Amino acid sequence: MTWSLEAHVVDHCNLRCAHCCTLSPGLQPRYTSPAALRRDLTLAARAVAPALLKLTGGEPLLHPELAACLDASRESGIADQISLTTNGHLAHRVSDAVFERLDRLTLSLYPSAPLSDARLAALEERCERHGVLLRVKWMHRFGRMDAPRPSARRARAVHAECWLRVRCHLVHEGRFYACTRPPHLADVRGEPELAQSDGVSLEAPDLLERVRALLESDEPHASCSVCLGASGAREPHSQLAAGSGTSG
Repeated sequence: MTWSLEAHVVDHCNLRCAHCCTLSPGLQPRYTSPAALRRDLTLAARAVAPALLKLTGGEPLLHPELAACLDASRESGIADQISLTTNGHLAHRVSDAVFERLDRLTLSLYPSAPLSDARLAALEERCERHGVLLRVKWMHRFGRMDAPRPSARRARAVHAECWLRVRCHLVHEGRFYACTRPPHLADVRGEPELAQSDGVSLEAPDLLERVRALLESDEPHASCSVCLGASGAREPHSQLAAGSGTSG
């Protein structure tokens, strides 16, 4: 039903990318506990069997118990392969215990916050030494995602064209989402109903049926009315000034 599944172990980030897909510059620090992560993923495994579990954020290397989160992910049995997505700037501070628990690592590189050649080379060496498959993604542009004003009419077109709902399924704080945006939009906008209406409780006895209905539905989510999804204009990557919002 889904090739990959995401879990955001933190919401905040050490960078402030304009048009951040997960709205990290506008979110408060949050750390998922290993126990909560294990619980959510174990429940989710009743309905989804992804080939790949992606631990991301925010910047997951900010999590002080990241190795324990990786253990919890493995113990849940939800996926054979576990991946981490990072900007790499904090990798030199992370213990080998993290690399020992990984199958894959996706490194996102940004022109407005370049990673030094020395740190890139060190990260490549650690991945090779621990048998971690490294994927490097250059992100020169980010797409605008926050809609200027809510629009139910625009939501249907946004939903139909959006790649997030196909590739970025999310488990977050006890709920399953077809895409990564609803819980973060709910926090940034102060509208908790976005997270409640767009997500499926992982404790639902008919979880499989609810998840299938969510993923197969042609109806836009509530969050689509305030999100441009994949329809927004793509702009050169940049960093926000301190104290500015999520889109610059």
